[in-house]
Amino acid sequence: MKTYEFGKSDTVLIQPVGKHELSWIENEVREIHRLTSADFRYIAVEIDNWNDELSPWKAPTVFKDGGFGGGATKTLEKILTLCSDKKKYYIGGYSLAGLFSMGSIPNRYVYRNRCGISVRLVYLAE
Repeated sequence: MKTYEFGKSDTVLIQPVGKHELSWIENEVREIHRLTSADFRYIAVEIDNWNDELSPWKAPTVFKDGGFGGGATKTLEKILTLCSDKKKYYIGGYSLAGLFSMGSIPNRYVYRNRCGISVRLVYLAE
């Protein structure tokens, strides 16, 4: 599990991310800080295969080849190793990472807060 860490604080935001997101993570961290003025530590956890590592059960895909691998439990166990002290931990994400954040940890009390969002960003070139 490869992680990217920014900031130092007892408040920690953990977010599963794909390789395509790595180039803008520093901007995301700056924007969160700008909007909230909160001190926080951000840990991006790189996910190699979203369908395998974030889905809670095995299932075929509807429109594409491949399927969902059911590896969410293993991914969660790896992420929980980052939460071994008494800091405040938050986990969040969008799309399948958001569903993972909301759905794979209901019986865990490490995270006080979870968030999951599904956002569609549309870029219109002029």
